[in-house]
Amino acid sequence: MPLRFAIPSKGSLYDGTMSFFESCGLRIVRPNPRRYTAAIAALPGVEVLLHRPADIVEKVADGEIEIGVSGLDLVEELRGDRDDLLVIHDDLGYGRCELVMAVPEAWIDVRSWRDLADLAAELHASGRTLRIATKYAALIRRFCQSHGINSFRIIDSQGATEAAPGLGYADVIADITETGTTLRDNQLKIVGGPILKSQACLIASKKVLRQSPEALDTVKTILEMVEARRRARAVVQVTANITGASVADIGQRIVARPELSGAQGPTIAPVWPRDGQRDGLYMVTLVVPQEQVLAVVRHLRTLGGDAIAVMPAQYYFTAQSDTFARVLSDIAL
Repeated sequence: MPLRFAIPSKGSLYDGTMSFFESCGLRIVRPNPRRYTAAIAALPGVEVLLHRPADIVEKVADGEIEIGVSGLDLVEELRGDRDDLLVIHDDLGYGRCELVMAVPEAWIDVRSWRDLADLAAELHASGRTLRIATKYAALIRRFCQSHGINSFRIIDSQGATEAAPGLGYADVIADITETGTTLRDNQLKIVGGPILKSQACLIASKKVLRQSPEALDTVKTILEMVEARRRARAVVQVTANITGASVADIGQRIVARPELSGAQGPTIAPVWPRDGQRDGLYMVTLVVPQEQVLAVVRHLRTLGGDAIAVMPAQYYFTAQSDTFARVLSDIAL
């Protein structure tokens, strides 16, 4: 039986997922935009299913689907006390947004959580309850109770939540935002800081991973590729030709500035002398963080470095996948 891998069926999470997995060498092929199944050529034992992000969380939590991609906001809202739902990678690097509380701009005295708690208390004393429109009932209930907002009522809102105060069926809202533009367009302002920072994440069923070695091996492959691709974005490979007395001579001169000697290396090899070339020319290879490129180039130049090339890394594997190691630890509990 193929492993079922669910991804969002449309919207920015769908676009981000398709682009991200293609960049990881795990291209998802959907033959027809009206079909809700797809495939990954690099993983022939995987069937890709397209679902609503909320449905993905529910189905993985219930063990109906083995792994999936959804937003961390929905995972935290819907998981409840279902321990079988495992977040195996909490930040795939796209789909970023924040869950915030927003009040009408006219409420000039409400700027913090304390102000909102005081307002809720005042409303309660006058016989009214603070109404909060949101689709994140569980998250907001927990948040309010932990921040002293004790008198409130959740108004379920599955769309156009920002219009609720203007239409009069809620006092404030709690919703996700990327830029805050829609809130401002509806004369709302954010109170306090983010309640939750969310992004695309990879989730799985603990039960399935415990019981199926094949599923666990597929998850390992996915995590290896995802982790190596994400790690590679932070580093580059630098090569240069340097003249020196020996490999040891070159190495000692490079590591004289250890902060610029690279995440790995240096690797030093003699350059084969062609006609007219002198002996003692060595090629140096370093893997360094992106932000150190210019400093490393300048350092190599001070050592007589020439023919300096900087190349992006496609993947950057280490001795083991740290993410997969955490998964093994989690499912063993």
